[in-house]
Amino acid sequence: MGKKSRLKKMRRELKSTLFAEFYPDELLFWQDMEGFHTLMPGKPPSEKEIAEITKKYQESLRNSPIYLELIEKFGKEKAEELIGQCKYEVRRD
Repeated sequence: MGKKSRLKKMRRELKSTLFAEFYPDELLFWQDMEGFHTLMPGKPPSEKEIAEITKKYQESLRNSPIYLELIEKFGKEKAEELIGQCKYEVRRD
């Protein structure tokens, strides 16, 4: 297996496990140019819950192979800045 294939496999595995701690398996997820999306039943989370989910999501990114790739490509400071831009937000469309 070549390097490119291994990286693709790691990314697929990461995508399948990245949100597992936040949401049940039966929820629908998709990704587009605006980011990852899901539909969830119930009331929207509070500001405190949103901050907690964002913090957990950023930590999961820091513990992933993507973070190492960001550091290699952009350096540690820019990688932290990019991770800081990854936030959970609620839309009511």
